[in-house]
Amino acid sequence: MILTKVILQDYGVYKGKNEFDFTTTPDKPIILIGGSNGAGKTTLFESIMLCFYGISTLGKRTSKKAYDEFLSKKIHRYLGSATSADFASIIVEFKYYHEGRETSYQVERTWRKEGGKVIEELHIKKMVESDESFTSLNTIEESHWQSFIEELIPKGIAKLFFFDGEKIVEIAEDESESLEIKSSFSSLLGLDVVEQLRTDLQVNLMRNLTNDDKFLKSEYEKHTTQKNEVIEDSSHFQDKIDQKEIDMDNLRKEIENLEAQVSKIGGNFAQKRYETKLSLGAQKLKLDSIRNRIHELCSSVLPFSLIPKQMEHLKNQIHLDEEIHKQSLEEKILKSKFYEINSALKDDFFWKEFELNSDVRNKILTKISSLQTSTSKKIEEKGLFNLSIPQASKIMEIIDGANATHELEKDTTKFIEVSEQIVKLETSIASAPPDNEIGPLIRKLNEKHSESGTLQAEIDHLESQIASNDVLMRHIIVKIRDTVSHQFKNKKSQTQADLTEKVQLVLDEYVQRLKVKKLELLEQYLLDAIKILMHKKEFIQRVSVDKDSFEVTLYRQNDDPFPKDLLSKGEKQMFATAILWALAKTSGKPLPFLIDTPLARLDEGHRVNLIEKFFPLASHQVAIFSTDSEITFEHYKKLKPYLNRSYAMEFLPEKGQTQKNSGYFWNDEGEKIVAI
Repeated sequence: MILTKVILQDYGVYKGKNEFDFTTTPDKPIILIGGSNGAGKTTLFESIMLCFYGISTLGKRTSKKAYDEFLSKKIHRYLGSATSADFASIIVEFKYYHEGRETSYQVERTWRKEGGKVIEELHIKKMVESDESFTSLNTIEESHWQSFIEELIPKGIAKLFFFDGEKIVEIAEDESESLEIKSSFSSLLGLDVVEQLRTDLQVNLMRNLTNDDKFLKSEYEKHTTQKNEVIEDSSHFQDKIDQKEIDMDNLRKEIENLEAQVSKIGGNFAQKRYETKLSLGAQKLKLDSIRNRIHELCSSVLPFSLIPKQMEHLKNQIHLDEEIHKQSLEEKILKSKFYEINSALKDDFFWKEFELNSDVRNKILTKISSLQTSTSKKIEEKGLFNLSIPQASKIMEIIDGANATHELEKDTTKFIEVSEQIVKLETSIASAPPDNEIGPLIRKLNEKHSESGTLQAEIDHLESQIASNDVLMRHIIVKIRDTVSHQFKNKKSQTQADLTEKVQLVLDEYVQRLKVKKLELLEQYLLDAIKILMHKKEFIQRVSVDKDSFEVTLYRQNDDPFPKDLLSKGEKQMFATAILWALAKTSGKPLPFLIDTPLARLDEGHRVNLIEKFFPLASHQVAIFSTDSEITFEHYKKLKPYLNRSYAMEFLPEKGQTQKNSGYFWNDEGEKIVAI
């Protein structure tokens, strides 16, 4: 996809019609848009997403009332007057490449005030190649236009290509990169599409139920309601976690300030404390690894090892069932053969060649019948379980593999050893020297660490509740699947149910495999991005992303874990930028990069790194929204070979509007030609 034009009409600080040409070429992919704070560059930056996605741009929980209030403030207000324009619009034109063909589209979102309300309209047009003009997209119903945009450019993917400098700083300072990866990963995997397919399959099957199966329909609706309640419950827990993590971030900052004071005052003690903290971090990583192994062990077959007698009894019963089934089968075969023999013996033709009178013949028949009776087995017992051979085999495999107590014992012993080591290190850190100046700081620091521990315990508890809900959710989904795959009105419907169940199993496997592949890809792209953006050569050698928590771990040589809190502030911002860049590349979508205020809090070295190594390579089209203090004249000269065009936004207080100027703040001689 390539943006070609953005037009703002009476939107924000832009009065009247303001047209921006966004066309670029492969050798010059960058558009530079400058402006001071309040001049409208961020308004232009955000207008593209608003044009594409409307109300969902502000968040999925935004009400229509809040959206109308937002739009009312965005419709241009005339200077010196309480009135505003009656109409505002944003138009975005772009080229989209699909299967080797280029198609041009125009998306227009308009707003007008009517009776105290804001009326929004969406229009989509497609370029007619013959006369190079846009005409309404009549191949798709108007009610489906928004869905068409989101299928063409999924919102979850598109947000990865809109870099907000403040967002990068927030990720860097709060160390929330795992949350960013987690929130984006469903979009990267297309899980929303998979989940919709699952739901559609279930709904389609429920429509095929017979009138006699109304009970199944009510069961389906009941389980679906339970599922929605669990989702809502988990969302409520997640909101609490988000709030507590904000509290935790504030607490971390207080701890960092106190530790800085301790480090400044404490001398040798502070140095020893720093080294102990590094050791503590390494031990905690080791403990997490052991804990994960124990969790995986406990969540598989281990629980069965707690009831060995019952498992042995179950195993014996399955063997007994198999023997009973075998005997029953043999008896059926014998009876079938005896029936054939008796039918032949009763036929006069069989005795034709023998000269026997009827008494002798009857005695022979009686003898044979007696022999058959003595040969037949009487099956007194019935099997307890009605298992198929594959089912019995699977259960026997689980029983045989349930004895995992040796591994658990080994990991538990190691867990206790590492936990004791962590306690010793924490005690060492908490031990303050008898110094009147540093003692109160250490005590206060210990109090904050205690608060942090309590807060973390609350977060862990909430996360465990979410995990329990996830288990309950899987149980409910199994019930839903069982319901929709049961009792259909004809053989064709049953076949459809079987196929649906197979499709759902394939979808589950597909998601798991895709998750592994995407994580491997993300790790490689992230490592490449870090090596490009960081100053230090051969600094980070490997990156891993946990498949459950999405926690990123950095490794130096010899697989030595490198704690991210040892990164400088600039390096943390580079790391956050690398995360977003890697996520965008992992999506596989060729979309333009739009980057707002990307350099505000970076030192000069990292700024030059971004200008020389990131901006020219980030994508096939890059739009940079910057102040003159971020992209200075020296930076501008470095970008010039890659610049296709540039604009400078100048706010005119006397007119209450922004004026668009072609060209950046300076001419080629470094003279400022646009006021700010």
